[in-house]
Amino acid sequence: MKIILSFLLLIIANFSFAQNNYQEKTENGATLNWQKYVINNNKWGEHKAKKGIYSQTIFTQNTVAGWKWSTPGKSYGVLGYPEIFYGESAWQNLTDVKTDNYFKNINSIKTFDVTYKTTLNVNDKKYNLAFDFWLHHSPKVALQTIGIEVMIWEDYNKFKPFGKKVGSVLTSFGQYDLYKGHLVKKELNTSWDYIAFVRKEKRTTGKVNVLELIDELKKRNFIGQNIYLSSFEFGTEVLTSTGDITIHQYDLEIE
Repeated sequence: MKIILSFLLLIIANFSFAQNNYQEKTENGATLNWQKYVINNNKWGEHKAKKGIYSQTIFTQNTVAGWKWSTPGKSYGVLGYPEIFYGESAWQNLTDVKTDNYFKNINSIKTFDVTYKTTLNVNDKKYNLAFDFWLHHSPKVALQTIGIEVMIWEDYNKFKPFGKKVGSVLTSFGQYDLYKGHLVKKELNTSWDYIAFVRKEKRTTGKVNVLELIDELKKRNFIGQNIYLSSFEFGTEVLTSTGDITIHQYDLEIE
């Protein structure tokens, strides 16, 4: 009897521990710390929902993190990009930046690898699973110094990147189509180049050598003076889909 009671108490204790380690947030821009990263509940485009309410929640529990989302089913564009964030935010005004604040100079980076393992459940609607990073032409990274946004699409559905296809790239970790365009943001009074590497064989677990992709951009003279990296991010661009993702592993090595 004592053994059974002890066993039941152990189960209850483990359940309570798991429950106590669960955290979630639903507000736009809310954050949770996870490992050395920040989980950001980025709902920057929620106003683009045609009807109904867009909901998006980030969470952490013990060793995993993730997010879940639900859309009304129709939108005018990307509703949100819940994400893992690492680095320095580019979304500030240059007048508020007093000293050099860039995260990394890409010409000084020797290693830039990211390994990820996820479980993604999503309906047959529009979304992607993608890395995103920003390159600036000044060591003072801010909205006004963004020169290039680079995305690496690992998984996607019924969704194509902005710009035109300008080629294909064969890397040591797979083949990608390359897209390029110029985004004009009138509401922000600025613009920047947009580049997307779109993986041919979709996946939700893998490893990316980001330096290989940066070297490809240098060969094509796409980078120019935009050598200052502000942040490196990993998330899902949500348009009309409903789903959830659990991130079991995320290792970013950049030095």
